[in-house]
Amino acid sequence: MAGAFVTVAVGVLTVGGAAASISTSAPTLIFLFSLFLFAGALDGAGALDHLARWLLGRARRPSDLPFDLFVGIGLISAVMVNDALVVIGVPLLLGVASRLRADPKPLLLVLAFAVTVGSTLTPFGNPQNLLVAVASGVGSPVTTFLRYLAVPTAVNLLLGGWYLRWVYGSKLGTSAPPLSAPRVERIPLIPEGGWGRRLRSYPVLVIFPGTMVVLVTLDITSALTHGPQVPVWETALAGAVLLLLVSPGRAQAVQRVNWSIPLLFAGLFVVVAGAVQGGVIASLDSVYPVPGPGHPSAALLAVVGTSVAGSQLVSNVPWVALQIPVLTGVGYGPGSPIIWMALAASSTLAGNITFLGAASNLILVDAADKMGVRIRLSDFVRHGIPLAAITLTVLVACLAVGL
Repeated sequence: MAGAFVTVAVGVLTVGGAAASISTSAPTLIFLFSLFLFAGALDGAGALDHLARWLLGRARRPSDLPFDLFVGIGLISAVMVNDALVVIGVPLLLGVASRLRADPKPLLLVLAFAVTVGSTLTPFGNPQNLLVAVASGVGSPVTTFLRYLAVPTAVNLLLGGWYLRWVYGSKLGTSAPPLSAPRVERIPLIPEGGWGRRLRSYPVLVIFPGTMVVLVTLDITSALTHGPQVPVWETALAGAVLLLLVSPGRAQAVQRVNWSIPLLFAGLFVVVAGAVQGGVIASLDSVYPVPGPGHPSAALLAVVGTSVAGSQLVSNVPWVALQIPVLTGVGYGPGSPIIWMALAASSTLAGNITFLGAASNLILVDAADKMGVRIRLSDFVRHGIPLAAITLTVLVACLAVGL
């Protein structure tokens, strides 16, 4: 936001130009607001906490926790913004580590790595995917993401889970005897009884899954029939409005919205518009040239390589915002889905290299520090870099053969 004000103050953009950049990007902001409203309401209902406890109860031994958590949280992050899962997961996993008399760092790092890998799968898994889905113009974005990223994400969740079980499982396995009910409660996935009262108090429990089902169904139907598309942000907004109308806890749900992310995007849109107007994008293109549509293999490697490096400099959301006009300028549009999927997925997976690679990392480290657990950069990169290498290799291989 400070950058946006400076962009206008020094005359790079007029006030009208700044307002136009935000207005043009309104669908992204609306979609983000809707997702965070759902996340806040689900948090207030205790649904995310319940689901995380159910996942923890699936592990038979402490050494199984890294694999089970990585795969389970990764799948959840595909349908829930990863920042929300981090906020919920940190205190929960600290409590589990205390009951197991184990070092909490491995569990917290598994959480950080899982929300990054799993959120790659869908347009609503993380903010940078949403940027690509809206700004690239690809048709049926949910279907497109699933078409190209379902296989690499599934493989990466399994490989990543086995890798983290190998590096962290022995530490947890020697810290405590086999899991038992007093330490990690085994609870049913769907609670029994009381659903009438529960739904009256927390209608989000049916509105959120219903909205997601409608959104995905409309998107896939449009792709199969080549019929008219209903923008995903409109479906999400309809669900959010319905939630606000019928929810008795609407005020609390709005208060729980993570407003920093929509504000980040609003400022980012102005800064990027100023970068285009001021020639920064043209300069960036000359320093890191991306081959045009006639060189698919070279372009794929260039997009992945620059995204991995650029995300460590400015984090993945700003990097994607800067790259979208670069790729558009060299001829990539709705008919080049693999390049857009490469940008979204590689910038996301680059978040497992350093703290700065993803905002969710910074949220996790800050939350853990406030609760007395300090995660150093060396703790993160020691196993994050190998994990990133594995997942990026799988991604490039799958996209290269057009999966």
